[in-house]
Amino acid sequence: MITLRGREDFAKNGVLFVQKMNTQKALKWVGIIASTLWIIVSIYTAFFDVDPDQFGFKSPEVEARMQNCGGSFKQRYECKEAAILAKHRQSFVLWIEKVAAILGPPLALAFLIRLANRQAPKEEEDDLYGRRPPPVKKRRVR
Repeated sequence: MITLRGREDFAKNGVLFVQKMNTQKALKWVGIIASTLWIIVSIYTAFFDVDPDQFGFKSPEVEARMQNCGGSFKQRYECKEAAILAKHRQSFVLWIEKVAAILGPPLALAFLIRLANRQAPKEEEDDLYGRRPPPVKKRRVR
């Protein structure tokens, strides 16, 4: 641990002291800021910058499949219903992928930061004087 005893020492070692004491907190805050930016940009591109008709039954793909349906009324109805249900299933999988793309990287980053902080030696464990208090001696009770 670095001890500073005046302005001269702080001028020489101040930046190093601040960096050494706040490495874990700085890593945590960088992860929070990066995750927040990632989530904001991902939500904008995944939800707001999308054509809403692309995912419903009015999409050109579903309209083309529905026009190819022929036969009696019941057969046309079942064909159109199957086309709409297939599009809904496909949209569900797409939205799950979008949610995973939005939340996956921040969760992985949080896991890696916790792993790095857990493996790094704790700088706050030492007290101001650089030594630990003596252990408490236990007495036997008769």
